[in-house]
Order: sequence, then structure tokens, then C-alpha cells
Amino acid sequence: MHNDFNRTDKEIRSRLRIYSEFDKQFWSFRTGASRDHINYCFQYPAMMVPRMQERLIDTIIDVVPNARRLYEPFVGAGTVMLGAMKNSLDFTGQDINPLAILLCQAKSGPFFCDSLRQNIKEVVALIKLDKRTNVEADFRGLNKWFRKDVAIELSRIRRSIRKESQLWCRRFYWVALAETVRLTSNSRTTTFKLHKRPLEELRGSHISTVEVFTHLLENNFKRFEFQRQLLTAKGALKRGRYVGHISLKLSDTSTANFEDAEKGKMRYDLLVTSPPYGDNKTTIPYGQHSFLPLQWIDLADISAELDQRWISSTHEIDSRSLGGSLKKSLNNQSAFEGSVSLRRIIKELKTLSTDGPRRVMAFWRDFDRCLKHILEVMNPGAYMIWTVGNRRVAGLPIPMDKILEELLTTYGADIVDSFRRPIPTKRMARRNNFASTMCSEKLLIFRTEGKST
Repeated sequence: MHNDFNRTDKEIRSRLRIYSEFDKQFWSFRTGASRDHINYCFQYPAMMVPRMQERLIDTIIDVVPNARRLYEPFVGAGTVMLGAMKNSLDFTGQDINPLAILLCQAKSGPFFCDSLRQNIKEVVALIKLDKRTNVEADFRGLNKWFRKDVAIELSRIRRSIRKESQLWCRRFYWVALAETVRLTSNSRTTTFKLHKRPLEELRGSHISTVEVFTHLLENNFKRFEFQRQLLTAKGALKRGRYVGHISLKLSDTSTANFEDAEKGKMRYDLLVTSPPYGDNKTTIPYGQHSFLPLQWIDLADISAELDQRWISSTHEIDSRSLGGSLKKSLNNQSAFEGSVSLRRIIKELKTLSTDGPRRVMAFWRDFDRCLKHILEVMNPGAYMIWTVGNRRVAGLPIPMDKILEELLTTYGADIVDSFRRPIPTKRMARRNNFASTMCSEKLLIFRTEGKST
């Protein structure tokens, strides 16, 4: 059994390395990816490069063809899910951000393009017929973040979407509305944090919210149709529906394993993910970025578990994410015991910052729990591909790659390969301080323990 693993590990290393032997900049993917790709129907923070994730998945599947179930515990905008779909894999994705789950739900189909084309015409017609001026959304800060005319037109769009009877179609519309909100609110589009645009910029802004929404519907339909054609060519669709099984769960990976309602606890052959590099409050505020769009979307169309408490403040979702709570963060001994690098960093941070050690430990307390839950649901001998970056706290680099390697090794996983890649095309807000520190990522490939023979 171990000889079999050694041969497979060697073949994976060989195939991954051969790309950079022919092109030293191969893994940078400097040319990016086509903006016609369905991945770009909403500008989600720090999206992964689709072509890179697809190449990684293709490589593993080619070497290990019996790997048929892929798990992504931090699903985000669904880049890995789309790569899994191209290989007709069963896919499970989790995220604590409701907007991430909505994006994945919409991108996974069904791909009934003829019906969607007609439905888009109908929803646009309904919007134009609606002359009501009452505002549908009601939350603290409404007048701060939206001009009255914008709020009225967003309300007309929302009412028209609600009249659509098919859930999959409404989800497609909600995604377009989410991007419309991002582009027409009073918040800057150059940062993922909520910052009001300068007064002079707002005064000079003349936008038609309905026109923005209509334009997005047209573009997203083209992306949707392109995705249908691509998956059809791959043999991944049958009568417009994906041939594999896709499960999406709104949950925190550090506190809940994924259990499919029909199949019970699932076990997976492959994990491909890029987890947060630190707590959302001090790195990328995924939840804050999603706050305004979610105020205009019917939450029940995403999950029955959702209610208004999830969007009660701009920080609520981020508080539910990894490291969102600082309580008892320095009392976590598990990650301490598993990582020499983490112990060293916390010791150094204590001399540089009063708050830094607690925030770093709060994140690793939760991330350590994630690792244990993840390993519980991976099959023996399953491969895991992690794309990680090293942030700074109080000017001190936090070596996430080393800490992750030490923890996974402690928990029985074997390191198969690792290499660093520049990230010239990673989509981050221009004014995000965290983004300015990130110029490279580390790819780590692990294999879980195999059954003894």
C-alpha cells in the first residue's frame, strides 16, 4: 500500500513540476482567465485563478482516476466547484458567507438557457411596468449607503424578481442584483470594506440602476450560456442538469462537518481549497463586502437557516467566521502543541502588540478545529491541495504555510509537494492594505494516512 502511495506521490510531483520546467512563470497565470467565464458574474474578494485550480484538479484526477468526490470547505465564489464540474465530480462546498453560497447555487445550474432567455425579457418588462416608489429594504444605514432614486429602482427590481416562480432562476437574478448593489451603492468599489464615496463623487454620479441591472443580466446570461456549452462538450450535463452531485452548505467548518441529507456523512477523495489567511476583520472582510447586497436579497432563497440576524450589522458575518471571536483564544493548546512555528510567532508578537497575539491565536484556534473536522471526512490516502498566503501582523510575517504543514503532519498527513507562485492577477481591491502585502502564495499538496495492510 505504501509503495502504491509513493508511486502516486512521485507521479503527481513529476507532473506538477514539468509545467514550470518548460515555463518558469507557468503558475503565475499572468494572462489571467477569460472575463466571459461564469466566475466573474460578481466581484467576490480574492477570487482564485480558475485556470490554476482546474489544472491542479485535472492533474490529480488524471493520476488518481478513482478520486470522484471533491470537498471545498471554504467555497467562496465557487472556483473549485467549477473545476470539479468540468470533471463531472461529486462536489461538496461549505462557507459561512451566505452570498458565497448563493453564487455557487446560481453557477451550478440547471442550465436551461432557452427558458432563462425568455424569463429575462419578462423580468425586465415587469421592472419597467413598476411605478411604485416605496423602498423594500429596511436596515440601519439605508439612507447613508443608497440614494433615494437608487433605492426605489432596487426595490422595483426586487419586487419583479420575487414574481419569478422558479428558484434557480431567482437565484440567477439575485446574483445580478448583488452586483448591481455593489456598483450603485454609495460605497467605494475600490475596497472590500464599506467606505462612503466622497461627496463630490456622489453629486456627480448619474446612474440608472435598472440599466445597470439589465446590462448585468445580459452579460451574465452570456457567461451562463458559455458555461452550458463548455459542460456539454465535457459530457457533464444531461438535459441541462449537472450529471454529478453538488451539495452546498451554509456553515462554519470549524464547528460543523458536512452531512448530506440523503447520504449521511460524506467522505471525500480530494480536497482543493484556499482558506482565509487570517480573521476576516483584519484581512479581507468577506462578510462586510456582502452586507449591502444581502439586504436586498430574499434570504430564504439561499437557505432556510438564514434570518435577519445574519445581516444585523456590517460585522456580523465576519464575527461568525474564523477568528471572529477572541474569547479564550490564548487558551487553545492544540494548535500550540502541533506547531513550533506558531508558538514562536505568538511569543514574538507579545513583544510587539497587545492585540495581535489574541487575534492570531483566535484564528488558529478556529482553523485548527477546521483541520480536525476536514481530516475526519477525508478518505484514507486522499489528496489535499492548499493554496495559502502569509500575512503580516504588527509588521511580523505569519508563516501560514509552515504552521499548516506542521499541524497537518502532526495529525498524520504526509507532505507530497510544495512550491511558491507569484500572484500578479489575483483580484483584490486596490485600497486593501492586506492585498498590498500579498505578492506570492504557497501551494501545499498533502496526502492523508492510508489504511495499513
